[in-house]
Amino acid sequence: MSFNSQRETVEGNLKVEFIFPVHEIDSFNGEELKVYIEGISGEVDSVVINFSDITYLNSSGLRELIQLFKVLKEKDKSLIFSNVSDDIYKIFVHTNLNRLFTIVGDDEEAKAKLLK
Repeated sequence: MSFNSQRETVEGNLKVEFIFPVHEIDSFNGEELKVYIEGISGEVDSVVINFSDITYLNSSGLRELIQLFKVLKEKDKSLIFSNVSDDIYKIFVHTNLNRLFTIVGDDEEAKAKLLK
């Protein structure tokens, strides 16, 4: 598995899955991530992907993240990205995906955003 995960209940009733991908998000890792999240999407209200260990993101990875966003949106679930490095954030800006995805500084900020 190219990621770790941790489930947390926020404010007593909001179930959030925190996912920590390792090193890169490409077509293989992105597909693995998407399959996992599709499998747990009925059990959680929101997904936070923590990018703190991501050093590489390519167009195939972006495609997988967009598909993941669509899957969660269809199920009325939230997707937030946290701890995105400047280099990875530039990729989101250059592709205008920073307008699609919710990107926050850290996991605590993600929790606060979900509670609004």
